[in-house]
Amino acid sequence: MNTTKSFIAQFVAIVKGDDAEVLAQKTLRRADSALRSQIAALEGNLVSAEDKLSEAQEGEKKALVNSGYQITDSNSYVSNLIAARNSVISAEEELESLKSRIAYLKEKLDGLQEEVPATIKEVVNDKK
Repeated sequence: MNTTKSFIAQFVAIVKGDDAEVLAQKTLRRADSALRSQIAALEGNLVSAEDKLSEAQEGEKKALVNSGYQITDSNSYVSNLIAARNSVISAEEELESLKSRIAYLKEKLDGLQEEVPATIKEVVNDKK
């Protein structure tokens, strides 16, 4: 039984032209390239996001002890502590969002490589 990539079969089914297979192959290569490069860029940003979270957590620890200084203004102390916590929350959300985007793009990249049990001609003929 012949197989083809799911992406190509779906693309050809939509285009239904003589040159559809060639166009589908080119489009697959571009989609693959775009996803791979975006994943690599986002994975590079992971280190920065992890560092940002570590720094925010350290900042929260310092804020809790008022950076080693005596607390003379309670309102300022509490405001600084809350601001430090908000920085941690923001850094955590940014890191999780980045991980989620990477996982999504990897899933789509894997989907491009999925083989389906059909030839392109069968897909085109089924749609006519």
